[in-house]
This record gives sequence, structure tokens and C-alpha cells, in this order.
Amino acid sequence: MAGKKNILPLKKEFPAISDKISKKAIVYLDSACTALKMKSAANEQRDFLLKLGACAGNRSVHLLSREVETEFYSARKAIAGFIGAKSPEEIVFTSGTTEGANLVAMSFPFKKGDEVILSPLEHNSVFLPFYRLSKRGKIKLKIIPLKDFKPDFSAYKKMLTFKTALVCVTRASNIFGGAVDIKKFISAAHKKKAKVFIDAAQYIPTHKENVGDLNADMLAFSGHKMGAPFGTGVLYVKKNLFGFLKPSKLGGGTVKKIIRENGLYKVDFFKSNAAYEAGIQNYSGAVALKKSFELLHKIGYKNIRAHIRKIVEYARLKLSSFKEIKIMGNGKELSEGSIISFVCENPRFSVIDFNIFLQEYSSEYFVAVRCGRHCADLAVLNSGVKSTVRLSFFIYSSKRDIDIFCDALGAYLKSL
Repeated sequence: MAGKKNILPLKKEFPAISDKISKKAIVYLDSACTALKMKSAANEQRDFLLKLGACAGNRSVHLLSREVETEFYSARKAIAGFIGAKSPEEIVFTSGTTEGANLVAMSFPFKKGDEVILSPLEHNSVFLPFYRLSKRGKIKLKIIPLKDFKPDFSAYKKMLTFKTALVCVTRASNIFGGAVDIKKFISAAHKKKAKVFIDAAQYIPTHKENVGDLNADMLAFSGHKMGAPFGTGVLYVKKNLFGFLKPSKLGGGTVKKIIRENGLYKVDFFKSNAAYEAGIQNYSGAVALKKSFELLHKIGYKNIRAHIRKIVEYARLKLSSFKEIKIMGNGKELSEGSIISFVCENPRFSVIDFNIFLQEYSSEYFVAVRCGRHCADLAVLNSGVKSTVRLSFFIYSSKRDIDIFCDALGAYLKSL
């Protein structure tokens, strides 16, 4: 299904690409931050809101409410199938990866002396909740050393002990690109009876994932990075862990019953995904997330990977022609991801000025990239890199986007 430039009818599915801002067309190379939104997913959410804007059926029993519950469960079941979960009940709907990581940190029943190991590639949304726990004396936090832009597996194995309660490993770095071979990290953790949480925010949009094959205990991703609406996401949790975790977010829908006995109130909480979905849920977002998954599966992940691999390799080749540019990451391994990140060794190069230049360089285009630390402070501090320019790709990305960016980069370097 892959075409010469892209693999979708862009004007139909991603209208933002054909739109103009200040009379300029967009060259969008910032999909790792957030993907442009699918028209079909947006329409799915809009239609749901207008036709089924009611509470789900487990709270009310009228026909409209039952229909909402049916659609909500259908989204849960479909997404479970898409990521290889054994049961729809292993899917917890969230607002995104950040909420998923915070739910894990706040719900994990840490005991005195417990240790948590994080990879050096973790996004701040994973690092900060555990950092706060460590500052409160709840856990001891360890960070795996960085080696060749990846977590050092040999060092990690030495860090693991039976005090290790949880390991957090990102599936794909949001700053150095490529993908991480996490199966060996998971296997080693399980041998020490530790649980494993995976941040798959940069992986799920462009890769077929199977949580069963991974044998991960928990995994989170965001809908907005795959063309679904903002405020959508999933935390996958192995079904047998719901009795182990202690839900930190409580409210309507999280309890089986509340009774009063001998003048005291007693609460019986659910030991299921329901205990983690307090209050009214983003029902319309869930069905829209399902729609975006359906489109990606219709295209086929083999086609998606083939397309993005070509884009990454083309970008690497083009950027390599600039002598002052140093590409981050491990060479050809970058093609397994969806990101190219680089630094410029010219001391006059300013990522801030360059970003402004990309908006003003052409009267016809403006180029959207991300410059800075990318909320990946652990990776920055462990690599010695101060900041990078990041190009990130999705199914609408094209070689033409790379050509336009490189023309602008060349012009900026000459201006120095």
C-alpha cells in the first residue's frame, strides 16, 4: 500500500497537512511530540459526543446509557486485541502515558527497602513520579548507565537484586531514536521477582506490539501520538496484578459496595480495571482511539514500518552530508524507530535561533521540529548532550519533507 511519498490519502485523513497558517504550508516533522490528527478519529469522537453524550451503562440503565457502555466496551475489547492483551479487562483507559506512569507509581504497594530501577532513556513523566517517591523515602531509585545511547544491560544485571520491586524501561527513546530490546530486561527482572513497566509512547504508533509476547507487567501509551484525540491513552495491566496494586485514583465506579456496620463504614473496592477508572470516562476518546488503531491496522504495520524506515534512512543519509552535524543514536539501528536527532558542532549554531529561522526561512513553508531536551533529562544528563534538533515521523511523512528541512538547514549554516 505504500506510495512514493506517503501511505495515506493525506488530504482526506490529515487535513492539517493541506492547511496553511499565516499563508504558509506546514512541513510537519514533530510527530514524536504529537501526531497530526486523523479526520476519521475526530469524526468518530464528534459523532459519539453528539449522539451518545450520556453516562455509561454501569451507572445508569436507560437505553442511551446502555448504548454508551456497549460502545465503550467495544473499544476496550478491540484495543486489547490490537496490542495482544489476553482480556479486555487488562485495559485501563487513561488520559495518556503520563497518567499511566503516575498511576503505576502511586498504586504500587512499595515496602520499606524497595528499589526501583529506571532506564536512562525515561521521559520525565516516568522519572518524576518515582523521583518524588524516592525523595519522600518511599523507595531507593537507581538509574541504569547509558552506553552507546542505550541502557547498559550488563550494568543493569548487576543492579538487580531481590530488593528490586519495579523496573521501568522505555520501548523507544524520544531523543536518541531507534528501539530498545526490552525482552532481555523484562526476563532478567522477573528472575528477581520484580515487576516491569514499559513506556511505549514512541513505539505503539508505528509498530505492532504484543504485550503477551513481551511478558510485560504494565505498559502505557498515548492516543495523541497515533492520530487519536488528545486526552486518550491506555495503561495495560496484567489481570493478576489488579489484586496486588492499590488504586490511587478513587471515586465513582471504583467500589463494589459501601456498608455501615457497627457504626463504621466499610468499603469493598473492585480488584479489576474498574478500580482505576474513577469518575466519568472519556468515552468518546476511547472510541476515537479504537478508530485510529483500526486505520493503522488497515494500512498494515509492515507497510508502516517499511515506509518510516525509508524516511529515517533517507533523513540519516541527507543529514550525514553536513560535516558540522552529529547524528545521535546507533547508526542503522535508527531505522527501527521513527526519530532522527542531531547536534551541530558549530559553536555559532543556536537551536533557538534555528527554530525561529525554520518559521521565517521560506515565504511558502514553515517547518515544525522540536529543539531542546525533549523532556528527556535523564538521557541528556547521562550523555553530556545539552540539547538536540529532533525530526520525528509518522505515516504522512515524506522524503520531500526531509528535502525542505535540509534546504533550510543548509541555508542557516551558511548564514553562520
